[in-house]
Amino acid sequence: PPPSPPPSPPPSPPPFPPGPPAPPPPPPPLSPGLTGDPHLHFAHGGEADFRGEDGAVYNMLSHTNISVNGAWEMASFLLPLHWGGMKVRGSFVTDAYIVVKTASSGRTIRVEYSPNQPPTPLVHGLPGGSAATRLHAGEPAVAVEDVRISLEARKGGQGGGAEVLQVSTAGWKLEASARLIWRSTVPGKKQIDLSLAPLRDPLGPQPPTGKMVAPHGLIGQSYDGDGIAVDGKQDKYKDLWKAQGGGHEIVTQAQAEGAIEGEGDDYKMADFFGTDFKYSRFAVAEAPVRDVSKLTGVHRLARPTTGAPGSASTWKVSSGTIGDDEREGQNEPAPSR
Repeated sequence: PPPSPPPSPPPSPPPFPPGPPAPPPPPPPLSPGLTGDPHLHFAHGGEADFRGEDGAVYNMLSHTNISVNGAWEMASFLLPLHWGGMKVRGSFVTDAYIVVKTASSGRTIRVEYSPNQPPTPLVHGLPGGSAATRLHAGEPAVAVEDVRISLEARKGGQGGGAEVLQVSTAGWKLEASARLIWRSTVPGKKQIDLSLAPLRDPLGPQPPTGKMVAPHGLIGQSYDGDGIAVDGKQDKYKDLWKAQGGGHEIVTQAQAEGAIEGEGDDYKMADFFGTDFKYSRFAVAEAPVRDVSKLTGVHRLARPTTGAPGSASTWKVSSGTIGDDEREGQNEPAPSR
């Protein structure tokens, strides 16, 4: 009889210990915005990552009579099992601080949201008393002139849901969603995903001056009315793993280079409720849009521009942030060792 064929060589071992398939990622934030590392989602579809500094407070949106700040905290989480339990030393927005002025009387109202340090959210500056007012999910919204503030509990998603702080003015609506950090190395740790959306043309004449004040801040500056998406530096886990020696943990690095004017430190605030920084628009009478041609990131046409800068076709979009634990690259094949 003919000789038997030689046995097949044993299969090569996998690069990481085998495990069950990775679970699906948590759902995206309620609208595009800021999540995690945080991942910045700009008005025309551009994206960038911003590691920030531990304990620092950065401005996300600065416009006439509204300022939105976020506090950054370094935090670690684990990638899915097909990555071998790789640890990512990243960062998250863990606190939000909002300052608004009412349209008629100019009353200053401050809102703080620190889901890891209850009791919050707290609203300061309401009529009729000096004590802060705590918001509770399901209670009627606090309303002062054009400003409405409320807290809503939403089910679903990673960790069973989120508590969503909603703040709206005549010109803006924002949502700050507190949820558990997925696969956090600190059980019970929460982060904030931030969503911003204009309720009227942010490049239109601002009352009472009738002049244009272009928004700014890490995210707000992307409302420049040109329909051009600009992508800045992003943390690619495979690239970081290779560049950092191929060990069992990686450290995020991107600071949104190429997608923002200036540098990250230009957006750092002196205090939680601060409104003054290099590009502040909170109390200025007039301010132009940024010069997008000076940004070194990848430029791409986001949508046809059917009108002049500032037309409805270019400003009716949302923006914001999401967390490091929602990086799409988590579900890519793990690198071979």
